[in-house]
Parts: sequence; structure tokens; C-alpha cells
Amino acid sequence: MKIVFFGTGKFSATVLEGLLNQGREIVGVVTQPDKVNGRNNKVIFSDIKKLCLEKNLPLFQFAKLNLEGEEVLKELNADIFVTASYGQIIKQNILDIPRFGTINVHASLLPKYRGPAPIQWAIMNGETKTGVTIMKTELGLDTGDIYLKREIDIMEDDTSSSVFNKLALLGIDCLDEFFNNFEHYKNNHIPQNDAEATYFPMFKKEDFQIDFSVRAKDVLNKIRALEGSFFVYRGMRFKVFTAKVREEKGKAGEILACSSKLGFIVATKDKSLEILEIQPEGKSRMDAKSYMNSNKFVLGDIIENS
Repeated sequence: MKIVFFGTGKFSATVLEGLLNQGREIVGVVTQPDKVNGRNNKVIFSDIKKLCLEKNLPLFQFAKLNLEGEEVLKELNADIFVTASYGQIIKQNILDIPRFGTINVHASLLPKYRGPAPIQWAIMNGETKTGVTIMKTELGLDTGDIYLKREIDIMEDDTSSSVFNKLALLGIDCLDEFFNNFEHYKNNHIPQNDAEATYFPMFKKEDFQIDFSVRAKDVLNKIRALEGSFFVYRGMRFKVFTAKVREEKGKAGEILACSSKLGFIVATKDKSLEILEIQPEGKSRMDAKSYMNSNKFVLGDIIENS
């Protein structure tokens, strides 16, 4: 089975490496064009490109896949295309190239959590389960028939990074199951129930700002999901990476503790949140108690959501 793989980020790279370890024949890999860091104009390679260079895999980078890629991909004579968090919409002229079509490794239990950021949204919404779906790729956004899906638990201490890693490994197992039983799955796929479908978009910059006027658990879920959500205090931005719910109460946004001994505790709508790891603007990520030694916060101040 000759495979062309489409992907870009760490999730994709883990899945591709899994296919290689299974001995699958990868005749080509497609990833997004290199990015350029705006600060120093340094060219940044995708995780997939780094892996392809390491493994000496044939790599293709199309700025506009559907316009530039058709003839190139036809020449690879692939049996199937596999996509995993690629990042461009793939149109029918590309989907129809391989004789067995195109499949996608989607990091949710479809039809729930269609869209480009299913892992983060699942954690944000307090879900306790997620999983991987192997589906037929079609023009609709994550709407294709389902070949198989497997689920895992989302633990209370999971973040998007830890769930990404778990689902990438699960995706490898699912692809192994799919290819080892290809004739069965080729003829047995189930249409999605659109009535049960949910869709969540890519996050916007404003989605990362913490609102302490909601429940502590909801704030914590945002911190776990986004791993870089922030609040603004006296004109300075502070990213938050880890926290835990506390029972202390106060006015939403009120600073209830801000010392190296007691830590950094902020009231929410119902309870409070102890912020454990913080990154002040322009500085490195650090333990919040250590940062409290500088007395940058004032007890009783309110952190406004603006």
C-alpha cells in the first residue's frame, strides 16, 4: 500500500513516525510551507519537515495545494492519502488522486468536535473522554464516513499537550488496525449522524484572556486547554500555565494571596484559583511563589477582564 502523508505539527509527526515504524511505504509527504519568525526573520521548519529531513523522505511544500500539487501527486502513483492535522483545505481534485481515496486521522470522537482544534475545545468544555476517528476525507469539514474510532479518558491533570501525545499514539494504533484489516474497512464505513455533530473553530487571540468572573473550574479548564492563557494586571500581561482550584472566596478577580509563603490566589465567581506557574511579560516561565518575592501584586486588588 503506497501512502502519501499530509501533516504539519507535532501530532502529525508522531503519527507519521508511527507509520514508518510499522513498515508502511511512504512515497511522499506533504506539509505546509516554512514559516518566517517576524522578530529575526529566521526560517522555521514544521515538525513534519524536520522528520522528513531526518528520515530522508520525499517532501513537498505547496503554498496552494489544490492549484500546485495535482500533477506532482499524480506522479507518485499512491494507493491512498493519509492526512493528520495538515492545515489546508483539500479539494476534490486532490482527494480523488489515489485509487483508494483519502483518509483522515481526526483527534475527536466524531461527529463531536469537528473543526481544527478538537483537543483544546474538549478540555476547555470539561469533557472527560475524547479519542481518535479514522474517517473518509471529503469536501465537508470533518463530515466524512467513519471507518473506526477509539476513545480515551481525559484525566483531571491532563493538558492539551498531554492529550495530544496520547491521541497521536492512539492514532498510530488506529491506522495499524485500519491497514491490517483494509478490505474490511474499505467496505464497512458508517455515515456520521449530523444531528449529533458539534463544530468548534480555531481559537482567536481574545479567547486566551482569562475571565475570573466565571467558575474556578472553567478558568482552570481554559488554562489546561490553552497552555498560555493570560490576564492583564496594571497594564502588564501574565501568562498562566498551571493552577489549581481552592475553596477561598472573594469578589471575582480579587487577589486573595500574593506572597512567597501563601502563593498567588485569585477569587473567581464561586471559589478561587491558586496560580502555580506564571510568565510575566518579557520574562521566562517560573514558579508563581518565586515571582511573589518581587511583590508585584497588591493584596485586595481586582484583576479586571480588560
